[in-house]
Order: sequence, then C-alpha cells, then structure tokens
Amino acid sequence: MGNLPTTPHAESPDMRLLTAALMLTAAPALAETYACTVSAFTTFSQSDTAFIEANQRKTYELTPEGNSVTLTMRSADFEGYTATYTVTRREMLDTIAEREGRTGVNLLVLPPRPADEIDREGAFKATLTAQGSHYTNSWLLACTR
Repeated sequence: MGNLPTTPHAESPDMRLLTAALMLTAAPALAETYACTVSAFTTFSQSDTAFIEANQRKTYELTPEGNSVTLTMRSADFEGYTATYTVTRREMLDTIAEREGRTGVNLLVLPPRPADEIDREGAFKATLTAQGSHYTNSWLLACTR
C-alpha cells in the first residue's frame, strides 16, 4: 500500500464557504423565547378583584419548538411553573397547543410564525385558556423578543 501525501494543501475560498454553509444547515436551530405580559384577563367571577388584579400582574415566557411550546409563568402572587403544551393543530392564522396531564382543558393559541409577526408588528398576541367544569380563565398575552 502506498503512503498518502502528507503535505498540507490550501482549501479554496469556495470550499471553505461551502463547508461553513453545510455546518450551519446541519446545526439545530435554537428555539427563540418570547417574553409576554397580560393585556387582559377574564374569568366568570368579576367580584374577586384581587384575583383578577393578581392574574393581570403575571408574566410569561413562551418557547415554541417543533411540535411543542414551553410556557413559564412567573408571579409574585401565585406559585410559578413551567409546562409543556403539545401542538395539536396548525391553521393558517393559529397554532393551537394543549397542555397534557391536567384536569379540564388548557389551551395556548399563538400565531404560526411569532418571529415574523414581531418583525411586522413589533409584538404578537397569544391566548391562554384554562377551563374546568366550574371555571374558565383566559389571558390575552402581548409577546415580544
């Protein structure tokens, strides 16, 4: 068997550019996280103003990634949490995700391409709804980068 050449050779600029482009397309895209504030909160009981005000102070982070959306809630009034919502339907105007492992129905609806919406409008709207047999709570979220 013959020996392979051991002399270094310079790669052409075109080959280096092609190699860099292939490395970028092979790397997984990082999920973008969006910061959200509550624009409006609705519930059946309008008399409990402390509950309504506490819900309006909540903040959220949304991280859409593939077929799931990770939602993190932060609040000085309630215990914070992180939950995963599974995308159950994609429509022209909406991506609909449902939270698993909970009682009742927990839905998150956001635009199909949030980053595009931010680029056009400066922000995007999303809705979060928690519904059970004796309550429905819904948050209208305003989200940015």
